Amino acid sequence: MILLLLFSPFLVAIAWVLYMDSSNINMIEEFYKNHSCNTVYEYKSRYKGLCKDNITIINNQFNIDFTKNVYIKYDDIKKIKRDKKDILIDSSKGNEKLYFKEKVDSDTFYEGLNKRLK
Repeated sequence: MILLLLFSPFLVAIAWVLYMDSSNINMIEEFYKNHSCNTVYEYKSRYKGLCKDNITIINNQFNIDFTKNVYIKYDDIKKIKRDKKDILIDSSKGNEKLYFKEKVDSDTFYEGLNKRLK
């Protein structure tokens, strides 16, 4: 019984973190849906999606701040390059490296990006 009392704050904290993460995922999905984004991938708590006018990158942290999203406009992209499962984007505003868990995801994103750049 004493062990249950000692571990209960820890269990409540874990439950709260899992609840917050689930809530964040719903907000991110809603954001991409509202901005007509498709080809959305998540890896290492970083979401990236091909939207109407840009690539939108959202970092999934404890609290999501959509004002800190990274937007890479298609018109600003100078060059894209593949490096195994990653995609390197050179734009007029700087360089960005997009990481993917699977090569298939990287290939799909790369093909979708190429279509939008033409």
